[in-house]
Amino acid sequence: MILTTIDSNLDEIDDITKYHVETVRLNSDDLNKRILRVTTDHGNDYGIRLTSESEALRNGSIFFVDDHNILVIAVRSEEMIIIKPSTMDEMGEIAHLLGNTHKPVVVEDGKIVLEVDPTVVDLLNKKDIDYEIKKIKLKKALKHVDLSHEH
Repeated sequence: MILTTIDSNLDEIDDITKYHVETVRLNSDDLNKRILRVTTDHGNDYGIRLTSESEALRNGSIFFVDDHNILVIAVRSEEMIIIKPSTMDEMGEIAHLLGNTHKPVVVEDGKIVLEVDPTVVDLLNKKDIDYEIKKIKLKKALKHVDLSHEH
């Protein structure tokens, strides 16, 4: 079966117990993919081919297989660098430094999150920027800055 549209998210489901839930675990990098072949925790194979350009897989994305069965996307925990700037000025300075490294990031809840990279760790230490390395589940995929635009 090929699933083409994300139907919901775990946050939007009132009573998950009324469904038979199958889960597929993905690395955060897989969230950027529009076409995937996955195997669930029940051993079932599905194809995912997202048709809408605006749709993106997230931790907790749900596909309704039928009225009773759902497929839930779960992101594996991965070690990430988490930076919590204390001011907007500091956020800007850190964003500028990280932009020069061309690493994909997620900015969420006032934090900058990116993959552990020795070069970035060295840069953060040299610039005396407070950070932590922690194993977390990303809600959405790390992304490079998209500099393309339309008129």
